[in-house]
Amino acid sequence: MIDSLRKEWLYSEKRPRDLLFTAIERLIGERPPLMVSQLGREAALLARQLSTEAGFEFENWDAAARAVMKTLLMARALRTPDDRVIEFNIAAHAALVGGLRDDYRDATEAFLLQFLIGRLGDITTRDHTALAHALFRQFDARVPVEDLEDRVVILLARLADRVVLSGDTYELRLLAPA
Repeated sequence: MIDSLRKEWLYSEKRPRDLLFTAIERLIGERPPLMVSQLGREAALLARQLSTEAGFEFENWDAAARAVMKTLLMARALRTPDDRVIEFNIAAHAALVGGLRDDYRDATEAFLLQFLIGRLGDITTRDHTALAHALFRQFDARVPVEDLEDRVVILLARLADRVVLSGDTYELRLLAPA
């Protein structure tokens, strides 16, 4: 699962991802609109500073920021200054970011889950623990695995319009032809 996300530059560990989300929120709120590419670089710098202040050691901020920015784009979570979705296309990284969709954290993490279901094709109801480890592993024994599994089922519920159960296997819902 993690390898599938890494191959597409979508993988980020949960704690760095959350620090990057916080940095992105702060930058959008405190600065004039930045291009997606600039926002990613600035978020990596700010997240590194936040992690140092929190006593959290992590080295790959640039790679994590690229993954988070790509995932935000693919989840349609970034907005222009006039609140239009920034589409994931050739012009995306030059687009000015004016905001985030209200539920951007959930939408972004749900996108990762949807991606894995579509890419792997064999995700079942028995894979909640594996999905929790792939998407939310924090290397923190104080975070119960059950809480991470609950997060998986909450995100799956958000995907009800895009994912169906076929027996015990999750499948992407086929769209009706236009």
